[in-house]
Amino acid sequence: MEDILKNTIEELDKNYQELGKMKDQLLSMSLESFNYLFEGDDPMYTKMDQNSKKETISALEDDLLPLFKENDYKEGIKKVKNYIKLLNE
Repeated sequence: MEDILKNTIEELDKNYQELGKMKDQLLSMSLESFNYLFEGDDPMYTKMDQNSKKETISALEDDLLPLFKENDYKEGIKKVKNYIKLLNE
């Protein structure tokens, strides 16, 4: 009986770790829709008008940042804050 419980706990731990990886991948995918604006030698955000920048900042602040904070996705939080900073320059 002890072996069965031990195996079950090990399997649950593996599943939990896999779910954590999947969660991070999904959160990362939500950030992908913004990454292209900030990549390359001549990033697109530098060509955006003020209205477009405001809309992008709003989406980052109102949608992505709370989602990342709720899920403690530190990499995403860092990127979003950097993107907002770049858009405000």
